[in-house]
Amino acid sequence: MQSIIPALAAKDIATSVRFYTDVLGFETSFTLPGDDGVLAHASLKRGDVEIMFGRLNPDEPHDQGELGKGVALYTTVADSEDIDGLFAHARKAGANVVQKPKDQFWGHRDWTVADSDGYLIVVSKVIAQVTEQEMQELAMAGSSAS
Repeated sequence: MQSIIPALAAKDIATSVRFYTDVLGFETSFTLPGDDGVLAHASLKRGDVEIMFGRLNPDEPHDQGELGKGVALYTTVADSEDIDGLFAHARKAGANVVQKPKDQFWGHRDWTVADSDGYLIVVSKVIAQVTEQEMQELAMAGSSAS
C-alpha cells in the first residue's frame, strides 16, 4: 500500500466541503456532480493529506446507519504550524468544538472538532519527544491520579 485516503459518506457534500476548506484549510481538488446537479463526490487535499466524500445511496446496505459514529480522523500538523492559532481559526469559523487544545502525555498538543456528519477530527502537533517507556509511565501516573 502507498496511502490511505478516507472516503466518508456525507449527507450534504457541499456542506462538508465548506467545513473542511473554511475551518481546516483543505483545498478542493476535484468535485463531481450527480445527474441532479448536486455534488455526488468531492476530493480535498491539505499538504499530503487527502480525503474524499461521497453521497449516501439509500439502496446500499453499507450506507445505512448513523454517520460519524466511531470514526475519528487523527491529523497531524507541521512543526511550523501554530496549533493554537489553527484552533482559534476553527472556533471563529464556527466549528463544533469537542475538545479544546490540551497537552497530552504522549507528547502531542491536540484539539478535536466534529463535522456536520459527526465525524471527529483530531488536530495534533508534536510538542515533546516521549519514549515508549516514558509514555507508559505517564499513562500509569495519570490513571492512578484519577
